[in-house]
Amino acid sequence: MKGSGSTGALRIGEAADQVCLFPREVQGGIEQRLYRAARRLQKAPLTWLAASRLTEVVRSGDAVVLLTGAGAPPELPAGETDGPLGIAVLGRALQLGLGARPVVISEERNLGPIRAALEVTRAACSLLPIPCGREDPGYRLLEELRPTALISVEKLGPNPKGVIHDTRGRDVSASHASVRGLFDSARDRGVLTVAVGDRGNEVGFGLLGGPHVRPRLRPGRCRCPCRGSIACDIRADVLVVSSISNWGAYGVVTCLQTLTDRRLLHTPEDEAAMLEAAVNAGARDGVTHTATFTVDGADLTVQQAVVTLLGNIQ
Repeated sequence: MKGSGSTGALRIGEAADQVCLFPREVQGGIEQRLYRAARRLQKAPLTWLAASRLTEVVRSGDAVVLLTGAGAPPELPAGETDGPLGIAVLGRALQLGLGARPVVISEERNLGPIRAALEVTRAACSLLPIPCGREDPGYRLLEELRPTALISVEKLGPNPKGVIHDTRGRDVSASHASVRGLFDSARDRGVLTVAVGDRGNEVGFGLLGGPHVRPRLRPGRCRCPCRGSIACDIRADVLVVSSISNWGAYGVVTCLQTLTDRRLLHTPEDEAAMLEAAVNAGARDGVTHTATFTVDGADLTVQQAVVTLLGNIQ
């Protein structure tokens, strides 16, 4: 295993971060601002930090819980294309690279696209549904699985008032599972928590809860009676910010490759196959709400270009 503190290794993380933050707006969007805040706070390349912490705590045979879930009916009846692909690639990497036993949990309506993406990667992951619209303390799940790490990729979470919002500021709490109790329980038990997100309304962004970050989130106010921010206040030990959440998960896998000296990242052809499988299983683009081979409005060629660039980092 290569040393996590070496200059060359950190350059891998730096390069992965920059690829995953590929600017999708000419002037730079909310993702770039949130990244800069997360980087100042965590003081290391974010993808590298997540990968190195995972290699420190996950041992062969350990359970690792992965969560995703964004998008509400009627526009997104089986969730978004952002999330399931990142979970599938990360689950496979944890299994092959660290010998982990990945367990994926999400709202039941999302399991079809997740299962379809996992079948492409051939990752042996268990799937568990989690109920919507109620707070669950999470103790039972942690007691049963005894995971050494908890990882979320594009999992919407509540603001300080307990309301889950989409990026348009709408209250989607009834259509999503609140996992505050699960993350709080994990922290109480010393379980490593890692979160990957892009717009600030996902689990993990509570790490950036200070006044230097919140005013920069947009919209500053939601469109529901809570009159709060869309920003999720659930904290994670490590927060990875990327332009699209799938890309952040791919960046973590890129760094895991260096740490394990194993080829773990998927190919551009796998990316196309996963996206097609997820869409055919009901996933839709989270921005356009269309059943197209796109993720957050970016077409397949962009997704494959990111995978190609990550695959060529040395």
